[in-house]
Amino acid sequence: MKRIKVLQLISSGGYYGAENMLLNLCASQESAGCQNSLLLFYNVHQPNVEFYERARRTGLSVRMVHCQGRADWQAVRQIEEYIREDAVDIVHTHGYKADLYGYVAARRTGKPIVATCHNWVGGTAALGIYIRLDRMVLKRFQAVAAVSDAVARQLRDRNIPASKIHTIANGIDLQKFTQAEPLPGLAHEGKKLIGMVARLDLQKGFVDLLKAVHALADGTREFKVVVAGEGPDRMAIETMIQDYGLQSTVMLVGQQANMPGVYAALDIFVLPSLNDGLPMTVLEAMASSTPVIATRVGAIPKVIHDGESGLLVQPGDSSGLRDAMARLLDDPALCRRLAQRAQAWVGQHYTSEAMALKYRQMYDDVLDPLGATASLHSVQLERSKIDARRV
Repeated sequence: MKRIKVLQLISSGGYYGAENMLLNLCASQESAGCQNSLLLFYNVHQPNVEFYERARRTGLSVRMVHCQGRADWQAVRQIEEYIREDAVDIVHTHGYKADLYGYVAARRTGKPIVATCHNWVGGTAALGIYIRLDRMVLKRFQAVAAVSDAVARQLRDRNIPASKIHTIANGIDLQKFTQAEPLPGLAHEGKKLIGMVARLDLQKGFVDLLKAVHALADGTREFKVVVAGEGPDRMAIETMIQDYGLQSTVMLVGQQANMPGVYAALDIFVLPSLNDGLPMTVLEAMASSTPVIATRVGAIPKVIHDGESGLLVQPGDSSGLRDAMARLLDDPALCRRLAQRAQAWVGQHYTSEAMALKYRQMYDDVLDPLGATASLHSVQLERSKIDARRV
């Protein structure tokens, strides 16, 4: 398998799902014949170096592009310089800002460009303009990966040619989560621990979570709720916790370095998102053998089979969420059964190795369309080796 050089470009405001997926991808692509370098935007008005530091600790080649705003030609020139210095074969972008800047730089250097569309959600009017520009420019990309069938449909609905769209599910490093020890300090004596790992954004369903927890905290069950993550709506969530009188029940613990240890400490995992693609946190909880409650959005129903490998509720249904949590709190045998099946399912379908091979196939389709058939055979052979090792 020919070795190719890939420049991964992302604008990061922290360490969330897209960043998590990208580190997993870079770590797994070495065996798929890809040499990755990582390029991050450094927003001088809102500096954030968390993802940079995490990536650097993994040993990745990672650098920053200084960006003064949303139309900084100097930033484009920096990206061009890195493309030429690294003799990059293909540019891979993540998010609307990376898509726009990356497209201009790739075009000026004559390099092919692909993107991963993690999810499209609403936002401010100004952000909406850039998302519309993103949809327009993606039509000119050589290929676009969608993390779920729902995202792929969105891309087709925006007139991005179906021939350019590749549906590639997120994948995780299974071993990290199957062998983790519970993080000290999270467990509470005699109380079950319900956990949520998410960006502190109301889009993740915090209103429904806190309504459900308030209804559940009637004194008949002993439990605590821990939320790991940071985000723009932290103050609003803290206010709701106070308004519901849940200060002694719900803990916001911020970003955690040892995420496998967080999942291992949980008795139940919940993610009541109103809109999502394929959340890495759901896959990680399943891999950790933690029973999961999630909403029927994005690719989640494809991953979780209701009543078999987890429980599903409708988005916005706080009563349904409350009943699902009560059901798992009251039925340890059901928790064990759901968790065992979930872990087995993730191990079969959502590993980072399988994800890396599918992205390699997408790159090959772009770089050498005539050789795509031979490349597909090579990818299938590598996948069969991975499956054999797992068995």
